[in-house]
Amino acid sequence: MDVLSEIFASVRLRGAVIGFARLDLPWGIAVDPVRSAAIHVVHRGECWLHLSGAEAPLHVSGGDVILVSSGIAHALSNPPSAPLVPIAQGLSAARRPSRAGQPESTTLLCAKFSLDDMPHPMTALLPPLIHLTRAQIEADASLNLVVELLRLEAAGEMTGRDITVPRLLDSVLVFLLRAWLDSQPLGAGKWFDALRDKGIAKALRLIHEAPAEPWTVAALARGAAQSRATFARRFTRLVGVPPLTYVTRWRMNLAARALQESNQTVEGIARSVGYLSVPSFAQAFSRIVGRAPGAYRRHLAAAAGRPDRPSPRHRPLSSGSART
Repeated sequence: MDVLSEIFASVRLRGAVIGFARLDLPWGIAVDPVRSAAIHVVHRGECWLHLSGAEAPLHVSGGDVILVSSGIAHALSNPPSAPLVPIAQGLSAARRPSRAGQPESTTLLCAKFSLDDMPHPMTALLPPLIHLTRAQIEADASLNLVVELLRLEAAGEMTGRDITVPRLLDSVLVFLLRAWLDSQPLGAGKWFDALRDKGIAKALRLIHEAPAEPWTVAALARGAAQSRATFARRFTRLVGVPPLTYVTRWRMNLAARALQESNQTVEGIARSVGYLSVPSFAQAFSRIVGRAPGAYRRHLAAAAGRPDRPSPRHRPLSSGSART
């Protein structure tokens, strides 16, 4: 599996449609900054996107798709100067889409993506705004198909809609990011550029293929066929964090996934991500996640409304430090 596929596979997305409606002039909806990325699909008509910090609104045409990263306040309106109401209020008051809509109306699907609480490379993948035009979407057969499927499912009342729509949203995000990446010149994709850099991509593959290895900057630099100094500088610039910081964060993501999805003991999980000492693993996990491993597992169990998995007392394997 390539690095990007592993990142998508490891992240736990929670997609949900906020609303799918026909909005008649004048209208305006505001989205507060929250820990969710927002996706807006303009099926018919047009609108203007007001992004926090931007000098002027962005015109969005029918058939376009926009993705706004989490934590960024924004609004959609038509005309640009229309008064704004909270998104839930605006969409709930709007009409269901129909073929007989007014010519100047806008048919809009709004959804949100929530990521796991864990710090994740996915958060670095997302620029503040991704805007793909109708032409770009139609040129990508896979993206075009999944967007149309999402529209059909969101508009209908078919059995299983509550299952199909979130899964389609996850697919839309993956195809959208891939199409955006393909459209970017080298140097414009930030974290994605690391996947295009032959040496850094090789180092990332090494980390992902063997996260439990006792990686050092020198070992990764050899794998990337670069000098230690050049590798460390280039990795940090492209990925956004130093090599060993990335190694630790990736290990903690894998550990968090194991705590959520398996019955492995904390000791077993520590071993699987390269730690010979449970206390060292717990310290690293707490530093990055904000909770100790056991507390994190109990938190997930409580949030899911299920009994906590048994968590036996663990004996450290050694008094040595963790592999980092």
